[in-house]
Amino acid sequence: MSNHPLAPSTDPAFVYKLISPASSFDPSQKALPLSALDKADGFYHLSTAQQVPGTANRFFPKSKFSDLLILKIKFAAIKQQTKWEAAKGEHPTDVSRIFPHVYGDLSQGPETVVGRILMEWDEEREAWDFSEGWEDRVVQ
Repeated sequence: MSNHPLAPSTDPAFVYKLISPASSFDPSQKALPLSALDKADGFYHLSTAQQVPGTANRFFPKSKFSDLLILKIKFAAIKQQTKWEAAKGEHPTDVSRIFPHVYGDLSQGPETVVGRILMEWDEEREAWDFSEGWEDRVVQ
């Protein structure tokens, strides 16, 4: 797919899909269901590891979401379906606002989804806990 000029010059090893509630994730399905936002926009919204904390705390506040599940996705498995695009409604000036969007079905098979991370809420910081090593807190 065509890429935005600010797309990363090297592919990330992994990208991430945020899901809430965690109970809505059904690993027995062949393809990941589209969220309401994904349906409205026509693609799966994903984030790089650097983007996940901002995405989680901006779009999945504890006041509205009781839990947060993050799927760790092998980028090589979805590269052909991925288009790097600017966040809607923004005029990006840097790579932090260029996100991986997946068009078509997103497989949930083990060749694609290599782990699940159930995030914990940090009451003191009033934010999801993205302390060092969060990407490796895989429960699968």
